[in-house]
Amino acid sequence: MEAVSNNKSQILTQPELIKFARSAKRVHICWRDRAYELSYWTETGLEKENLLQEVMDFLLPYKYFITVDDGWSDWDLEIHRGIWSKIQVNVCTENHGGNKRLLRLRCGLRMSQFATMAMVAYFVYTVVAILLGMPEVALVTSLVGVLNAVVIFYQNFGLGRILYHVLEMVAKKLHLLPIHPKSTKSVVQSAVIQA
Repeated sequence: MEAVSNNKSQILTQPELIKFARSAKRVHICWRDRAYELSYWTETGLEKENLLQEVMDFLLPYKYFITVDDGWSDWDLEIHRGIWSKIQVNVCTENHGGNKRLLRLRCGLRMSQFATMAMVAYFVYTVVAILLGMPEVALVTSLVGVLNAVVIFYQNFGLGRILYHVLEMVAKKLHLLPIHPKSTKSVVQSAVIQA
């Protein structure tokens, strides 16, 4: 799974210009949490830190701002793209004896703090304009807020798509076996049988 590019000047921060190879597996999406989940099997003793380091090594040359958990957050990596969107990556490692590991990833799409403040400001300005009897200002403010919300949604979707493909490429590089989160037991058993 590699990014296919006709123009060598394209960069990973412009997802609309990149044509990724189509994935063979479906991603488990949790709409309520605005997150998607991936699972990978390995029998080489690979830990989550190895996977996270490979993701950081892949994204840093493309100028993504990456924050590593300092021990007090409920995520392992926070990856920012622009001023509107970020994604929080959480990895859990299940030890299945010896060098057998199941790595479960949860990637939550979030608005940046600036985007959240902007949405609150649009709402407050709209309410104040309505209370002061300025319906035209309220209409303009609410329309700009809706337009900005669409841009934020588009940016979040693009970042989630890029990170999904980056994770697939990193998993391929690390020789991880992708599995569907709902069928962990059968895939783990078949991986053990193949070994």
